[in-house]
Amino acid sequence: MNRVAGADESYLLAQDLFGWSAPIQYAWVFGSEPELAELERFGEQLAAGSLSRKMIRAVVPFARHRWVRSPHPPLLCVEPNSIADADIGAWADRTLRTADLDPVGGRGWQLVGVRTDSGRFVLSLLISHMVADGQGLYNALAAAHAGSSASTLPLEAEVLARPRWRADTRDALAQLGAAAAAARVIGAELIRTRNDRPPAAKRTPRTIDPATDGPGTTLAIVDVDRARWAERARRFDGTGNTLFTAILGGLVQRSGYPVGPDGLRVCIAVSNREEGDDRANASGGVWIRVPDEISPEAGLREIRALSKAAFTRYATSGQDKLTDNLQPVVRLLPNGVIRKMMRSIAGPDTTVSNLGAAPDSAIEIGGRRAESFAIRAIMQGRDAAERRRQGPAVAAWAVEYDDKLTITFFGIHPDYFGDQAELRGHIAAELDAWGLVGTPW
Repeated sequence: MNRVAGADESYLLAQDLFGWSAPIQYAWVFGSEPELAELERFGEQLAAGSLSRKMIRAVVPFARHRWVRSPHPPLLCVEPNSIADADIGAWADRTLRTADLDPVGGRGWQLVGVRTDSGRFVLSLLISHMVADGQGLYNALAAAHAGSSASTLPLEAEVLARPRWRADTRDALAQLGAAAAAARVIGAELIRTRNDRPPAAKRTPRTIDPATDGPGTTLAIVDVDRARWAERARRFDGTGNTLFTAILGGLVQRSGYPVGPDGLRVCIAVSNREEGDDRANASGGVWIRVPDEISPEAGLREIRALSKAAFTRYATSGQDKLTDNLQPVVRLLPNGVIRKMMRSIAGPDTTVSNLGAAPDSAIEIGGRRAESFAIRAIMQGRDAAERRRQGPAVAAWAVEYDDKLTITFFGIHPDYFGDQAELRGHIAAELDAWGLVGTPW
């Protein structure tokens, strides 16, 4: 549990090899300002728990690096100047884009707040994805809410005082064995699935001639009526998850983004976290390929059937678990080879992450219950050429609470999702097509 593994290691590789970083943002809008002492106590609780991590690099080749408790607990920062209520979304966007986190050095998260002119209060928790995933953050918030935050990680001094090479040697030998086993799984899975392709899609992709540079990434947050969302999902023979997938697929279609002959590729996030699991990241993903056009007229039955089959395969037969087995093999390769591999892996056309119903412990802070609550992540440091080369073109997250469902969007491909106004227009049109209305932040 204390080793850097799984998605932790993937984000570390992205940072070490390419200079990319992936900050997550949890954002709350309160009708009135919580007591400053309560906010500070909230920050202290987070600092005492699983989020405060620092990485100690292994001293033996092929061994995994190690997590220890961070000696640098962050402080709450409340900006001195208030903002207009109409600028809440822009403030949240700017705070996320300018996140300056150093998870390797033990500064993996920040807590920033701002008052609005009308007396409301906005709080932003920024955290490196290397340090936690969505469910891990929920667990940390629950512990902070209960006042029971406690880290299971060793102190840095404890690790440095021990003969590290012995433990690292044992881990390196174990990873060599894991690599051999993973290679067998990868080989068998590639053979089993090489002919498992859905029918070719009948699509005529729009083509463009992109410039060397392109626009930056785009962001949007919208609140949707939760009861209406559930009713629309039932109306089209689906679930909230499949409606979410359909809306993202519809955005891709509206943008004109060209998809491959096997249809739209969607990656759906899956939590693999178990009870008492204190790993930084414990998530994976299943892929579906939707061969047909997505629309309210077509309904949600196809996406629902494809999703159910994908989740079943992931849970039982191991299909779609290739990425889960790649890391033990990748760990043995030179950096130059890893760099080429990471750039050559095709990403999905879109990714969807549904965090489900947020617990009360994630909505209530310092004796105040948030009016609105959003979850999202971005990738910093990828230039336009990289974003053209590798998917996803657009990603989104959803969370339900009280009478709302809040969806956050991250437009990535510079030529199809690089225009902020166009993205927001497509979101409004797509929601309207399904009988929904979104209220932008």
